[in-house]
Amino acid sequence: MLTPIGIRPKQARILNVLNRIGPSSQKMLSEQFGVTSGSMSTMIDRLVAAGLVHREKHPDDKRTDVVSLSKRGRDALIKVRDVWREIDDLITEKLGAEKAGLFFDLTRELKYKLGGQVIGRPDHPVQSMAEDHPKSETGRTS
Repeated sequence: MLTPIGIRPKQARILNVLNRIGPSSQKMLSEQFGVTSGSMSTMIDRLVAAGLVHREKHPDDKRTDVVSLSKRGRDALIKVRDVWREIDDLITEKLGAEKAGLFFDLTRELKYKLGGQVIGRPDHPVQSMAEDHPKSETGRTS
């Protein structure tokens, strides 16, 4: 469902994390996402080429690249979050509110027990996609 936006699921997660925690080193991102530094570098290269993030050298350590969300990346993230909400709404529509709530609770618990966490919030278990998005200016969850 993210294909029309031109963003892959893991790229969307990177944008979401950068929005939540702010500028971050590529090394920290690769560790948090459980991928090699080479894989993260490739993903960041694509995001930079698309104008969704900025990559700069750390002012105190020129060996470290710092990645931050661009305005275009923030705008794309709004679209991504709309897609995530559509997915949550579709699940709720197909299962009903009670079963969907149970589904979200069980998947959240399973991911947490498998070592998942909300990046930038080490004490919090992973939430459903839509629950992890703060309210936007329009009052909608974003």
